[in-house]
Amino acid sequence: MVRLICLILAVLMCAGAAYTIIATLILDVKADTTTTYTSNSRAIDTSSLKNSGDVLISVGLMYGSNITTSFQITTDGSGYQIGKQQLGGSRGFTQIWDLYDQTLSVMADVNVAKNGYTYTPTNDYYSTKIGAYHVQVDCDDLGRWEFAELIENTKWQIETLGLYQIPAYIYTGYAIRIGDFATWDDASVYLDHVKQIYPDRYVSVVTPEQTAVSVVNTYTDKVVFEYDCGAQSEIGFKAHENSDGNTYIKTPAGNVYDGVFAFKRHYNGSVDGVALINILPLESYVAGVIPYEMEGTWPIEVLKEFAVTVRSFSLTHGNKHSDYYFDLCNTTCCQLYKGAGRVNDNVMEAIMSTEGQVIAYKGDIITAYYSSTMGGVTVSPHDAWGGSSEIPYLAAKETPWEDYAGHSNGFWITEISPESLLERLQKAGHTSLKGAIDDIEILEYAKNSTYVKAIKFTDIYGNSVTIRNTDKVRTSLTPYVNSANFVVGKGSVEYTIETPYDSLAESGSEDDDVGDVYYPGADDEDFDDEDYEYDISYGYTDIDTYYVITSDSMEKAYRDEKVSVMTGDGLTKHDKSDVFVMCRQTAAAFLGDDYLIYLDKEDNKNEDKFDTEIVEDKSDEYVTYKIAHAENERNFIFVGKGWGHGVGISQWGSYDLAVMGYGYEDILLAYFTGAEILDYRDTNNYN
Repeated sequence: MVRLICLILAVLMCAGAAYTIIATLILDVKADTTTTYTSNSRAIDTSSLKNSGDVLISVGLMYGSNITTSFQITTDGSGYQIGKQQLGGSRGFTQIWDLYDQTLSVMADVNVAKNGYTYTPTNDYYSTKIGAYHVQVDCDDLGRWEFAELIENTKWQIETLGLYQIPAYIYTGYAIRIGDFATWDDASVYLDHVKQIYPDRYVSVVTPEQTAVSVVNTYTDKVVFEYDCGAQSEIGFKAHENSDGNTYIKTPAGNVYDGVFAFKRHYNGSVDGVALINILPLESYVAGVIPYEMEGTWPIEVLKEFAVTVRSFSLTHGNKHSDYYFDLCNTTCCQLYKGAGRVNDNVMEAIMSTEGQVIAYKGDIITAYYSSTMGGVTVSPHDAWGGSSEIPYLAAKETPWEDYAGHSNGFWITEISPESLLERLQKAGHTSLKGAIDDIEILEYAKNSTYVKAIKFTDIYGNSVTIRNTDKVRTSLTPYVNSANFVVGKGSVEYTIETPYDSLAESGSEDDDVGDVYYPGADDEDFDDEDYEYDISYGYTDIDTYYVITSDSMEKAYRDEKVSVMTGDGLTKHDKSDVFVMCRQTAAAFLGDDYLIYLDKEDNKNEDKFDTEIVEDKSDEYVTYKIAHAENERNFIFVGKGWGHGVGISQWGSYDLAVMGYGYEDILLAYFTGAEILDYRDTNNYN
């Protein structure tokens, strides 16, 4: 640990490194705060994706317990189109106004105070910075240009009152709102004055509404637009095109997004704020998933395969979050999506060359699940999650080409005490267990798979629980297991490590053998690291692998879905996938080297942490039998393969096939039995 800290301090002294690391650590700060945009806010030209296909995907970026009172957006262009955005049906966007401010805060229509650049609701009259009471002039009989002309012609008269005009769209049409006041009484003082300026129009004082949204210039604290159409539509923002024809919107997290930002007023029980939904074309969405679910510098055939996989998953999960009025969320609950910031030329090529393609089975788009690594075999969804029937194209199958032991997250050994195991199981809901765990028995394996389907835990008092379905087994034992593909013993356990076959043909497929292909980390004099250009995204190592030191304890980061980080705004929680650790293997990234220091395969196995021995009389050409011993013989030791639920396609297994020379179609069909590649518009379930 001391050596690691010293390394970090040394690297931080390098020019620019501190900026990169700090910006990464605060990648997902609450959107009310100001941000200096980091390198991941740069985006290449993706405008060619804007008109690809005829499907719009809606993605929840901020919803439920994650909403804030206000959310800040920025564009490098000349402002935004403001429109009525439909969340259902055609998801149409109808422009109603233009704003030319670059930085705006979109917030709930409530009285707010301001601290720095953060807006918070307030009931205190004297701390109100922006009030939610206005004098309103109804203009719903006017078209857009007539309305704009009226605002311009009366602007100076309103300013002589010491007030300002706010263009608004309320249910059936336009309205002018005058000033922002903390109370109805304050606003009513100006009621007669405004009536004199607009003698032919209905003028009234309006109060805060539960469905209304205000748009504020973050620097002047003036309301520049208000919107309230109830549940009929939501306010949408589309950035004006920049010189490349892109319409990027930036968030304080440094992420850059295509498409429309729709804000929906939402109250979650503790915060009255706005939910944020990104609506964009299918291909633009796929581009925003690929480089966050895998590296954008991976072999092009892997990126093509994954583009088809993501597209298929997206088109079959449109109702997953319908309760929140969008299709998919932006986390690993669905697919990790953070916009266009990491899109590179490889990603663009993968998308454009497979545009519209999906995986189909008997003419229907399949449910294309995927995991990081499988550990040499997949598991069926029936065994993973239950259900009454098997899905033929997702049947469990061996994947002997996967070099799981050569990948950093594909092989793992963990040790846990009987007391800690009890605590973990109780947290998972198994409260009938009362004492330290005395025995673990694997009752059943999944069909044609080494994933644990049923496992029984018995405590020292004889109480027992049985956990069924492989993914329930995995999540009940997280973080001590990374998949349900494991063996377990008390004090020691025998396990195997398989050597990957060189091709699908050698593994029993009818495909031709493609011969030897070298890959990063290969132990061969012909391999040259300098052939692989460095990409900044490789410079980050997921914090799941490491311990986090807090003021209270040292604990695994993935005990929770969130990670606590101390920033200038205090202790904040971030999605664990957004916080990264710099370590020996990734130091080259921050030192500015041209290429990566690749992990040595033996470093990935973490066997050096445990006493292991080879069982000589069992090992053969492709399988090595070993025994792992716990440091404390009373503890349980888990040895496992793979990372994730294990259903469908393996990301790292796809990588292994690509470096062997296989094309993306071969990779897909190696995992999805009996499937075919079709354009989604030619499938039976295209809607």
